[in-house]
Amino acid sequence: MVKEFEHHIAWTDAMKYGPGYAGLIGYQRKFSGDLAHILWVISPNLICEKDAENSAEKMLDQISEITCFGRIIYADGVML
Repeated sequence: MVKEFEHHIAWTDAMKYGPGYAGLIGYQRKFSGDLAHILWVISPNLICEKDAENSAEKMLDQISEITCFGRIIYADGVML
């Protein structure tokens, strides 16, 4: 899944993590060569890659904005 914000683009993926998988949300500024940032979506129940990416997609759906400073704002107002 790919989601565009005003200043950033974000995407989901999954990777092997211990005995299971972790979902990943990557995001990067659109108009510069900045490094990509990664949010890990970890759960003990993610035993297949597709489930891990699905959990990352659900979390990305809840992100309403990534500010020009890279701050993540969720739909419920929580900011990282």
